Amino acid sequence: MTLHHDAPAVRSEEWDAALRQAFGEVLGRPLAEYDGKARYGTFYSGNFLAESESDRDPVWVGRAVLAGEESVTTAQLLLTPPGDLGETELVFDASRSLFHVEPRGLSGELAPFAADLAAALEESEWSGVLPGADLGRAAERHGVDLASPELPGDLWTLWQARVAAGGETLLDALLAATGLTGVTASASMPPGVGGAGDELDGEAHDRVAGVADPALRDVLVAFCDQDSHDLAFVPIDPADEEGGEDEDEDAYDVSEGGTVVVRWDGAVDQYEIVVRRLEG
Repeated sequence: MTLHHDAPAVRSEEWDAALRQAFGEVLGRPLAEYDGKARYGTFYSGNFLAESESDRDPVWVGRAVLAGEESVTTAQLLLTPPGDLGETELVFDASRSLFHVEPRGLSGELAPFAADLAAALEESEWSGVLPGADLGRAAERHGVDLASPELPGDLWTLWQARVAAGGETLLDALLAATGLTGVTASASMPPGVGGAGDELDGEAHDRVAGVADPALRDVLVAFCDQDSHDLAFVPIDPADEEGGEDEDEDAYDVSEGGTVVVRWDGAVDQYEIVVRRLEG
């Protein structure tokens, strides 16, 4: 299985412009006003990873997925917007996902592996956390099968799963966050909220009223309801991007891998889909 970012969907200039216009309406700010030279990524995190035991699923630590050669899909981790939109199966990039790593339980013949992990953690920008690619390279050097049940149970735990995208632009990240990475034209858009649109907050409809493409508007409205119990929209005030004054200070936390652009809280705060401008 090939990762989306290795074979990005081909979009026409007209469709690309339509997408930019639509997501600018959703964010309340034209995409051109964001840093066009920065890298952006979409991450899935939250309590549900542990509750569903997805954070310890061996599917995340195979050699090929940590090397970025194959993608990951799992039936537990779905995008669940409200309305008539069906659950969307997300595709993940384990090589760019973030893992909590605890090497201190390794000893004996695994001591060199533990030392290698400890050195990598010292250089990491996150305390106790490694990107999947770094974890995989260390395991490869020492011939360690990270899925082995003989390893300590807390050696690795998935912290933030990177949603696979067609690239690292802000538009790529937003398409990944809304399950639209592979859509290349209005005619191939998935079904929208349809008649269930009346169930959404009026402000959600107001937010996308300016979206020119009707198919895009009918899908993206499901991502704009701030009171949804399925997938609540958490817009970020541009004035607060760098950690401003807000009652929800976690929304602007840059310690988790970059500045938040937008967030969705799924299943009443059980999981989060976050688009970040990446640091470094």
